[in-house]
Amino acid sequence: MKLLICDPISEKAIEEIKALGIEVTNKPDITPEELLEEIGNYDGIIVRSRTKVRQNVIDRGENLKFIIRGGVGLDNIDVEYANSKGIKVLNTPAASSISVAELAIGFMFALSRHIVQGTTSMRNGEWLKKKLKGSELYGKTLGIIGIGRIGREVARRAIALGMKVISYDPYVD
Repeated sequence: MKLLICDPISEKAIEEIKALGIEVTNKPDITPEELLEEIGNYDGIIVRSRTKVRQNVIDRGENLKFIIRGGVGLDNIDVEYANSKGIKVLNTPAASSISVAELAIGFMFALSRHIVQGTTSMRNGEWLKKKLKGSELYGKTLGIIGIGRIGREVARRAIALGMKVISYDPYVD
């Protein structure tokens, strides 16, 4: 089986795939033109957000059996068309939940403590201590819309910081 990796993934992941006996070609900077030229040589591809797998790519992938999207969203893949051609489309919805939740918490710290403005002013030789006085996250209420994997991870971290968490999700009873 031949696999083309079209976007950056970890070396550890690549080694684990190779250990399964899969022939891997890693081209994390492949251009759309190169992809069109090469896709016919592969049984499967792994993409992240950058690479678009539309009808033109799928049509050129005469040996293509599967498309794996490293991440949640599938908006860069024509899933319906791939399925109509018998090509399986898979994603990894839990792969980045913790990273995204940590980023959200990091943004909350940055906003509540004026970190970006403070950094900018200090680089300009200013010390705006009183103007950029921040506030604690502790005791604040955080509203989360959508309590799926990422929402739950954000909630766990916010609760650990002493925040009150309220949430809404139209898909959860």
